[in-house]
Formats: sequence, C-alpha cells, structure tokens
Amino acid sequence: MEVLLDSSFIVSCIKHNIDFIAELEGMGFKVLLPKEVFEEIKDLRLNSDRNTKVACEVALEMLKKRKVREISLGKKPVDLGLIEMGKRGAYIATLDTVIKRQIPNKVVIAEHSNNLLVERS
Repeated sequence: MEVLLDSSFIVSCIKHNIDFIAELEGMGFKVLLPKEVFEEIKDLRLNSDRNTKVACEVALEMLKKRKVREISLGKKPVDLGLIEMGKRGAYIATLDTVIKRQIPNKVVIAEHSNNLLVERS
C-alpha cells in the first residue's frame, strides 16, 4: 500500500512529535512524498510563525535524511493532485478537510492520542 504525504499532515506530526515515517512504514505503507508538497513546506517556512518555521525545517531535514521516495503530481495544484491519486486508490495522509471528504482512504492524526489512524470509506 502506498501513502502520499500532505504538508498539513507532515507539519502537524512534527509539532506533535510523531515519527510519522516509522509509524506509516510499521503499518505496512510505502511512504511517498510529492515534490510539490516538499516545495509547499519550503514556502510555508517563509511566511509562518516561529513554531511552524521550526516544524518545517525539521520536516525538510527529516524527509531528506530518511530518503523518502519523491513522486510528481504533475502540473495541477497540489490538493487536486492528491485527490486524484486518492480516488485511484492511494492512501493520503492529510489533515485537510476538503481533501479528506473527497477520498476513500486516508491517514489522519487521532485527536486525543497523537497516534496515526487509518480511515477507509
């Protein structure tokens, strides 16, 4: 099973000290990072509060260090690319409500436990 990461998910996991890569791999997922999401995180660190900037820096370093496989979503907006991949059967790790409503398979952060949760519809 493949899971594509969204920037909202990555940054939130870092802020909550969740080793999302290890957890996802432990669940049997092959973790994929859209290049567009990587760029989104780079841009996010420029226009954010201090905590988000630090989380973005840590995320970028972790993703490089762990050598997460990068893919391309094409020339469409990031969210549309993730939705398209989700409709094709890929799991999407996101906190974005718009994306979550449109895809059947998602990975989210459980609100009160800081654990990852797989949702299928």
